[in-house]
Amino acid sequence: MAHEEIVDRYSRFARTAMTGRPGDDPASADDSSFEEGCFGAAGYDDTAALPDGALRASLGCGNPVAVADLHEGDVVLDLGSGGGIDVLLSARRVGPTGKVYGLDASPDMLSLARDNAAQAGVTNTEFLHGTIEHVPLPGRTVDVVISNCVINLSDDKAATLTEAFRVLRPGGRFGVSDVVTEDSVPDQDLRRRTETRIGCTAGSLTVGEYRTLLLDAGFTGITITPTADHGDGVHSAIVKAGKPPVAPGFEIRPMRAEDAGQVLSVYQLGLDTGHASFETTAPSWETFSSARLGNLRYVVTDTRTDQVVAWVAASRVSARPVYAGVVEHSIYVHPGYGSRGLGRALLNAFVTASEDAGVWTIQSGVFPENTASLALHRAAGFRVIGTRERVGRHHGVWRDVLMIERRSPAV
Repeated sequence: MAHEEIVDRYSRFARTAMTGRPGDDPASADDSSFEEGCFGAAGYDDTAALPDGALRASLGCGNPVAVADLHEGDVVLDLGSGGGIDVLLSARRVGPTGKVYGLDASPDMLSLARDNAAQAGVTNTEFLHGTIEHVPLPGRTVDVVISNCVINLSDDKAATLTEAFRVLRPGGRFGVSDVVTEDSVPDQDLRRRTETRIGCTAGSLTVGEYRTLLLDAGFTGITITPTADHGDGVHSAIVKAGKPPVAPGFEIRPMRAEDAGQVLSVYQLGLDTGHASFETTAPSWETFSSARLGNLRYVVTDTRTDQVVAWVAASRVSARPVYAGVVEHSIYVHPGYGSRGLGRALLNAFVTASEDAGVWTIQSGVFPENTASLALHRAAGFRVIGTRERVGRHHGVWRDVLMIERRSPAV
């Protein structure tokens, strides 16, 4: 179903909900499966004092507000806010010092949601017209992103998750209800019929695909928990993740090709200390990139200048399947940005993302003289497992290397 058709469909739902006549339930008018699957207002237990229009227009597949860990003063964004039920419930939780944005592509839904907010006497909300693939908010604006059975409707889910990451502040949370599919579903026709029956008209992601797209966007700490079984491998689920925390004024995000020059500059500054590597000159970007995994690459940027001030990346240690979960990593911090906790935040984000990706061992080699790096890694759960004595010459001097590794307790 095309974007315009989806907007038209939900606009019709909004107009039905706005009639206010008893029995005018847009969900049941469209498909009887909503009530059977705990879709709509049936998925909530705290709807007292909400306007009838918000309940009638509730078309979600869960209750993201119940799992979003909202706090007093939080700024929240609801992707695909519809009639506003999740916005109104969130507004209660964040209180007068917080704010909730509702984003929807349907002008009729926005009109309904604004009317519902006015009826409820809620003043800490703002409803925005736009698409979830192009959120009309600046970066690092909100503390929490929620959504209720909407991301599956997007025809560009990667863009949607990238936008969610962009608008979150460091340390922000992502908590949505959505429709997902088991990774191995033998009968794809049955799966598509089930998706259509429950309103998932653009097709759902598999659990593995969802996890991969969240990682690609920059999220870590990913959990995908099925909550209802709709048959044929299709489930409602709670999807949670986070944007890595870091010191104020900085951001951790995936490394991009356009970062090449700055990444290599930080690399060279590290090599110039004489204690980072046997290498003395940073390689070309082509050599750097080809030697490392396409994922598990992150940078820390100064948000005032967008300057890259630290990076981390991983390489496979072997092409043999038995070593699929073993990587070697490198981490470099600009010497001018030390003592701010950036290295620790970056390494912690890398470790969490590695576990999300199924990595069970991270290893590296560190010169014994690089005491700062050793302390950093010990704080992140690494241990020294041995010494390679006089393994190579560096500026004409034979040097030892301490071998360090971290075994994941989670994988």
